[in-house]
Amino acid sequence: MAVDVREGELAGLRRLALSGARREVFAALGAAARDSVRAVVEPSADDADLRKWLWSAAGKERYGRLVEATRRSCGPQWAELAALAGGSGVGFEELLVTNLRGDLGVEDGTGCSDLGYHRSPRSFVAHNEDGFPAAVGHLTLVTLALDGQAPVTALWYPGFLTANAFTATGHGLVWGVNHIPVVRPEPTGAGRHFVARALQEAPTLDAALAHLRARPTAGGYTYTIGERASGRVVVVEAVAGRVAVREAGPDGALLWHTNHLRHLPDPADSPTLLGDGPAARTHTARYEESLARGRALAALRPPEAPTTDWFMEALTSAAPPLGVHRTAAGTDPLTTLCTLVADLSEGTVTLRGRDGRSGRLPLPVFSGRG
Repeated sequence: MAVDVREGELAGLRRLALSGARREVFAALGAAARDSVRAVVEPSADDADLRKWLWSAAGKERYGRLVEATRRSCGPQWAELAALAGGSGVGFEELLVTNLRGDLGVEDGTGCSDLGYHRSPRSFVAHNEDGFPAAVGHLTLVTLALDGQAPVTALWYPGFLTANAFTATGHGLVWGVNHIPVVRPEPTGAGRHFVARALQEAPTLDAALAHLRARPTAGGYTYTIGERASGRVVVVEAVAGRVAVREAGPDGALLWHTNHLRHLPDPADSPTLLGDGPAARTHTARYEESLARGRALAALRPPEAPTTDWFMEALTSAAPPLGVHRTAAGTDPLTTLCTLVADLSEGTVTLRGRDGRSGRLPLPVFSGRG
């Protein structure tokens, strides 16, 4: 069956739009980004250590449980990854390990910062996508119009399922995703990338919350989700089998999140769970870096009627510890690859690229509905 593939650009990021049957679309996506898939998932020294651990008795046992739970809970998304692997020419097992890495309790630290706001009639979701500089030139905006499904646009790291950064759906939902480095995964949980990809089919905010509560993950993400129809904005911590939800109230106070848990008790990302040693020190340093960005966001005071420009300035004006915009300077390995602000009231999404170029689209057009 033929797949329609269109290519473009927004604020310096490559854009791909694909429509057709599910498996054929993901195979075509893999083929269209073959070189980027290979570049993003190219093995590193850390990957060698991970694969060595996977051959241990403990690694085999944990990975086997995770694979079975993921395949059982997220069959359509499992098939999507298989099709993506086939189209890209990269082995399925290699992509599977890459997508499940953050659910195994091994070191997998990356950044991102999110803001949410609701004070009738204004609602916003804003997201900094932080990653390694090696992702520059590969990070892609992908719009999927699968047969029988509402369209969805996702910020995509080639080789992963299209779900782990920023999403806007044809149902009028928008969310940013933040990585949580879980030290003790949920033994019976599914892979977080797969659950996050399945979330993109939720027709309403309440359905999205029900989905995350019904599908526990081994590792975890936080989601800052906004719904255009109602203006509601929530932060969800869906981590290690548990879920916590905080909704923006009528007072206009900001919701914020970085890369540490704030609302779940006995958090599964606590550095105290690792004791002492090199892994504990690395995790603690990243945890403290996330706390510093959190303090910068907590200090923000939005004006009576904030705008897209205010949110963009809040996320891009200063580097940690004064702000949250990252530049891979000094000992920081990460850079802010792009910033997105969704104005749910006006129905627009604004994207600012790493080089400062910006573009703005109506939300229906950005999500693939227009």
